[in-house]
Amino acid sequence: MFSNRVVLSGALDDGTSGLWSIKRLGGVTMVQDPADAQFDSMPVSALEQVEIDHIVPAGEMGRLISTLLAGPTAATSRQGDEQVRERLALETSISADGDAFAKGVTDLGDYTPFTCPECEGVLIRVKEGKNVRFRCHTGHGLSREALLYGVVEKVEMRYWDVMRSLEEAAMLLEEMGHTLDDNGQSRAAARFRDNASQAARQSRQVRDLVLGDDALGSDTLMEEAALRRS
Repeated sequence: MFSNRVVLSGALDDGTSGLWSIKRLGGVTMVQDPADAQFDSMPVSALEQVEIDHIVPAGEMGRLISTLLAGPTAATSRQGDEQVRERLALETSISADGDAFAKGVTDLGDYTPFTCPECEGVLIRVKEGKNVRFRCHTGHGLSREALLYGVVEKVEMRYWDVMRSLEEAAMLLEEMGHTLDDNGQSRAAARFRDNASQAARQSRQVRDLVLGDDALGSDTLMEEAALRRS
């Protein structure tokens, strides 16, 4: 049996874990030349963390794969790493059927203080050579960069929720102030309008925090990842 895995152009670090497993099991690893990739994050991540057999432009991959399939490597299968094989079988079962906790997902690594951005379940750290990734006790799998991206995206969403709630509070307080004014309760109305102004100021502060040049946002992470690998 001949196993081959290819990582092409793409963002973040998807594909690195699978490439590492294929290599440990005796397969052939291939990565698109980062200079040829529209987005080089995925191939660069693979090159940083996995022993790669072939680095080629996308246009040459088809011919190379055909050559490999016809060569002697295709006729034999190396034993590979049995522990990796067992882990892959477990994770494939989890991905297909769920029930991760009952199937022993916690045996894949150590508990971490991090939580899954998708379900907020506790995350287990899975180490694969130089690569580290995470899987939660419900079964979601995340690379390091995907986890960071998900956490920051959640922070952004919560900031926007706070800002929207403050704006709603300001509008409601202002409306209640007008109602009190209409009823001749000017002193109480003034207090409500003051509170409305305070809520509006806080909303603007949150907006400035989210949109500021030094804000830690998902777009910023993508730009910094590109700069780090350039």
